[in-house]
Amino acid sequence: MRIAAVIGALVTLGAMAQSGSPVSVLLDHDTIPLGGRAMLTIVVDGQGSPVAWPVIGDTLNAHIEVVGMGGIDTTAEMQLVRKLALTSFDSGYWAVPPFTFTIAAREVESEALLLHVQGVRLDSAAVPADMKPIHEPPFSMLWFMRAHWEWFAAGGAMVLAVALVLLVLRRMRRKQPAQEAPVMDVPLHERVLAALDALDRERLWQQGEHKAYQSRLTDLLRGYIEERFQVPALERTTDELLYELRVSPLNTEQQNLLGNMLRLADMVKFAKALPSPQENEQMMSSALRFVRDTMPTHDAPRS
Repeated sequence: MRIAAVIGALVTLGAMAQSGSPVSVLLDHDTIPLGGRAMLTIVVDGQGSPVAWPVIGDTLNAHIEVVGMGGIDTTAEMQLVRKLALTSFDSGYWAVPPFTFTIAAREVESEALLLHVQGVRLDSAAVPADMKPIHEPPFSMLWFMRAHWEWFAAGGAMVLAVALVLLVLRRMRRKQPAQEAPVMDVPLHERVLAALDALDRERLWQQGEHKAYQSRLTDLLRGYIEERFQVPALERTTDELLYELRVSPLNTEQQNLLGNMLRLADMVKFAKALPSPQENEQMMSSALRFVRDTMPTHDAPRS
């Protein structure tokens, strides 16, 4: 390749020396087959002067096309070199038009060249061959999956989504708590009496827990009054509660019984009084009696 380039450059320089023109053009092949390529080399010797190159488009004329264009190179002799790849799809002799350059404010044209494009030679003795049958390749599952991978991907995504939904539903069913047994609607007085009985069995005051015993007992009474008579007993002091209960269904004896129990509990809780065993036992008996005497008549137990 280097030897051919050197020979081409020498030929170009020789042509330039003979013609005396600062612009030289050279075809590496003046004859090409139909659709073949010929390399056109343009050499400009501007001797250091500014050179304006012509605008070269995709075609040189109606028969010659430019399929490749290199940049402008500079040789050691300060010559400008550019190469164009030409082709043609029309058989015949076609002229490569001259290129017009402006060198030092002077227009210079290159020489015109002739490109011979050979057509396809046909054998007149050849007989047209029959058309070959359509070749059907064997069925390949791998090729089918590659050609329709979108459908396989969509189907796989749908199967995965359905499996995920079923898995989530299954786990949700497992986490559902078992239905709780229906709670029986126990009357208020029965609940309070049962709580008082449980408190009595704990034997708190027998263990010295007088304050805890009195507090829990009066809390049960206050809760009973609040739910039974719709009075905020848990938020009232003893005096405030007894004042509000003056207009309640409680009679005087029941109010006095409740007042005595609450005041005794206040003495134990706030004044650190120590009740006697008889007072503690009487406290429980009075609480049971108060609940039984004030419970609704329709909730009264059958004899």
